Amino acid sequence: MKGEVQCDEMETVANDIQSVKSMLSVTCDRNIYWETKQLLPSKPSKLIKRDTIQWYLVYDWEGDLAAIHHDELEDEDYLLAEMVAQDGFDIFGPCEIEFLRSP
Repeated sequence: MKGEVQCDEMETVANDIQSVKSMLSVTCDRNIYWETKQLLPSKPSKLIKRDTIQWYLVYDWEGDLAAIHHDELEDEDYLLAEMVAQDGFDIFGPCEIEFLRSP
């Protein structure tokens, strides 16, 4: 899965992703998350949930980074990126996360 983070606090998100890069995720139903326990950004998300997007990278209601399927999103989830997955993508176990910075 790939996506572009859309957040005013890009450096914080990048640091959070970097801090869990070597940690394996926890998989629960159709969600993947990494325990970060961060405060949600103070400004509203730039993204709005769209029916055409299957996956989102979010801070969940507990402040954890999570890749969440569209059907599992909660109102409290803070949208960070729309994610694009290859056809047939599904969650089968632990995943890794990486943040690539533009040159």
